Amino acid sequence: MGQNLELLLKNQTGLTDDSRKVKKGYVFVAVRGRTVDGHDFIGEAIKNGATLIVGERDLKIKGVRYLKVGDSREVLGRLSSVWYGNPSENLRVIGITGTKGKTTTVHLVYHILTNLGEKVGLISSIAAKIGDKEIDTGFHVTSPDVISLHKFLKEMVDAGCKYAVVEVSSHGIDQKRIAGVNFEVGVLTNIAPEHLDYHKTFAEYKKVKTSFINSCRFKVIAPRQTNINALPGEFNNLNAEAAVETVEKLGFNRKKAIAALDSFDLPEGRLEEIKNDKGFRIFIDFAHTPDSLEAVLRYLRTKTKRKLIAVFGCAGERDKKKRFKMGKISVNLADISVFTAEDPRTEDVNKIIDQIIAGAKKSGNKNFFRIPERGEAIFFAIQKLAERGDIVAILGKGHEKSMAYGWAEHPWSDREMVINVLGERKDIGVIVLAGGLGKRMKSDIPKVLLQIAGRPMIALSLENLRKAQLGEIVIVVGYKKEEVMERVGGRVKFAVQKSMLGTADAAAKGLKMISKGIKTVVVLNGDDSAFYLPETIRDVIAKHEREGAILTFVSLMKENPSGLGRVIRDEKGNLVGIIEEKEATDIQRRIKEVNDGLYVFDKDWLANNLPKVTKSPVSGEYYLVDLVAIALSGEDKVVCYQLKDNNEWFGINTREELAAADKKMRESIKGF
Repeated sequence: MGQNLELLLKNQTGLTDDSRKVKKGYVFVAVRGRTVDGHDFIGEAIKNGATLIVGERDLKIKGVRYLKVGDSREVLGRLSSVWYGNPSENLRVIGITGTKGKTTTVHLVYHILTNLGEKVGLISSIAAKIGDKEIDTGFHVTSPDVISLHKFLKEMVDAGCKYAVVEVSSHGIDQKRIAGVNFEVGVLTNIAPEHLDYHKTFAEYKKVKTSFINSCRFKVIAPRQTNINALPGEFNNLNAEAAVETVEKLGFNRKKAIAALDSFDLPEGRLEEIKNDKGFRIFIDFAHTPDSLEAVLRYLRTKTKRKLIAVFGCAGERDKKKRFKMGKISVNLADISVFTAEDPRTEDVNKIIDQIIAGAKKSGNKNFFRIPERGEAIFFAIQKLAERGDIVAILGKGHEKSMAYGWAEHPWSDREMVINVLGERKDIGVIVLAGGLGKRMKSDIPKVLLQIAGRPMIALSLENLRKAQLGEIVIVVGYKKEEVMERVGGRVKFAVQKSMLGTADAAAKGLKMISKGIKTVVVLNGDDSAFYLPETIRDVIAKHEREGAILTFVSLMKENPSGLGRVIRDEKGNLVGIIEEKEATDIQRRIKEVNDGLYVFDKDWLANNLPKVTKSPVSGEYYLVDLVAIALSGEDKVVCYQLKDNNEWFGINTREELAAADKKMRESIKGF
């Protein structure tokens, strides 16, 4: 740049490439992205207080200093390094890249060096470790942004670290998210076609990887064979060999390095076994490429006493060619394959699965299932398919804590879902009413399939129920039932309501599908339950059980209760009943406490009393709320659970309400 960077940053108060983060006295670096150009936000940066702008365009800007450079990304890295005191010059930095095995190798090097008495920092796709601190590095991120990277390195220096082990992705190299870092050792674990949606060709992908390795003082290329046998799977032992060779480059003894492997545990989401008492084994792994899928399945094949069951999907907006390959690999190595979602993003998850199935069919093996909802796929594999001696492999997400649908990141954890499956309550059944057309929605799509933040609203409701550890679920379908059944699938049962005769009629259809051993039945609507917290669902059930109720329903206070059933109480506040708005008097319609449509019933009582519900002379429908009056008249115990947070209920009957629900969901999951 021909200028002293320290002088350039003197008297500046901060550094960023995000105009929204600019404060008074900041340096703003305008970076060109694939879809967004930072130069277009220079005005906003100046408005927010930037006093120095760095960019690549020929610009004349009044009031602030502007510096034109040839490569904003490169300069941002160099500025970041200077801003944080050039931390990589005070560390021995090891960068690890490759198509697979990066995260494991990073953790191996970190473990060996730590075991040998060295103070080490780590930055991987799972987390950053600095001293006693562990920091989440973000959604689907291997290499953090360049400013955060230098900040982490500075914190390592401050914590007294001598070494830093950094996971480096091809995106991170190409986008110069590692610019300004002085890497002493570069490690290449392996290389195979991947991220071709971004790099376009394998040759370009290789070029990016090798450019990084060649820029390092020392290089380690992982061998194709090793005599190390410390970890499960040949692929992990090859990673171990690469780690040992790396610490050898740093001057450490090979035998001592290998001895350190005895105490190594694989990182989260890498062949992670979830212990259980079911008689079969469950593994979670990040395998999401053809090579890694094949390696994991081949290893687990050797450990399986009976069946090997594979659950996985392929990411949307990523290399589409691998989908066919992975479908073929899975049916050739696993006894049963379950194809599901894995970050579909803006693609149709069923079309992604179609491409996986095309590869599966090519092999001639048809022992596979299509279950678009990942939670349902996991429930199905564990509770329906797995038997004693089997292995269930849940692949593709590993350690990740989110799932990308549309443009939204929803909270997600394979591990959490497996634990919910294993903790399933087998004494409770659920009936989800999902048969309506929703005339006011002005859509031919079944109402419950309309999307909130990129997901069908029924999918969000189901996930809440699964997280509440409710296992037996019956969905009552009607309008375009085949579409709903195909989109959900999995372990749920389906009941058909041929004519829309009201909620009591729908519940009666669902009740016929509930198993004999069930004691308690939860009934709720599929179009208003997307925002329930699993903890709330469990709490409602707990109150029902604690108070020995025959019927428990949930209410909430609404300033505008239009369209909802009103909760009727006497002068002392005692429950009298619930009346639907169509049946209510003008005085009753002024009541603000409303029934939100979630009920918990004693199953036997429900079965005996549903036939007592009579048809409404006004609407010609059978109302589930009439059971409250039936219970009260028979002096059976009815409990009302009032929602503590009204935001957990959101009725959707119009396009405007759907848009509001979408906005609300996006806000609620933002930075969860």
